[in-house]
Amino acid sequence: MTQTRADGDRVAVEIKGKLVYVPKDTANVYLVEAHTDEHVPKIVTGAILTTDLMFAWTWLIETLADGGWGEVIAFDVLIKTHPRWSHNLGRIDGPTKHPNPLRHTSADGQ
Repeated sequence: MTQTRADGDRVAVEIKGKLVYVPKDTANVYLVEAHTDEHVPKIVTGAILTTDLMFAWTWLIETLADGGWGEVIAFDVLIKTHPRWSHNLGRIDGPTKHPNPLRHTSADGQ
């Protein structure tokens, strides 16, 4: 993860090739990765960065409607003078469409 100064009160945050501009006082940025190709499950087929945790989970649930798996990872961006930490918030195994129950596994601490 890298950060560079941007104009005004926003900072550019890059995580795994994805870039998002966030307010300087943002505490966390959430990386969401979806793996929807059953033939190559290790390849990330969709990913977003967001500062909205609810949006992160909603995007993942909708993306995995037909199958696959994905996870939400929180990256600390508030303490800019210290090493960044990340924490896996959990994983969803698809499909998530009714009548399939939403299968959420607890986070494996990173």
